[in-house]
Amino acid sequence: MIRWMVGTSLKLRYLVLVTAAALMVFGLIQLPRTPLDVFPEFAPPRVEIQTPSLGMSAEEVESLITVPLEQAFNGLEGLDIMRSKSIPDLSSIELLFKPGTNELRARQVVQERLGAVLPTM
Repeated sequence: MIRWMVGTSLKLRYLVLVTAAALMVFGLIQLPRTPLDVFPEFAPPRVEIQTPSLGMSAEEVESLITVPLEQAFNGLEGLDIMRSKSIPDLSSIELLFKPGTNELRARQVVQERLGAVLPTM
């Protein structure tokens, strides 16, 4: 079987070369039409909020900044995991959304919630 294929390919080498060239040209023509999302995004959408708070201890940062922000972000549409870290002078909250969530929409919703809670802090 393989011997026949190799033998026929050698006999008709010009046909094989023309076919290979035609397939390459076809691929090059189709390349600009290929959608960009051919390769799926493996990392889930992620939004991180860092709030500086100069002169505050880690406990103060947690009670005055991190906890109110966490409460504001609870229940966000598509929110999968919320991680927070409070250190002296800085509150960091990382929001991981479910795969397939529109990242721009997630950022917009986070920005809206942030805008609603900041005046009360």
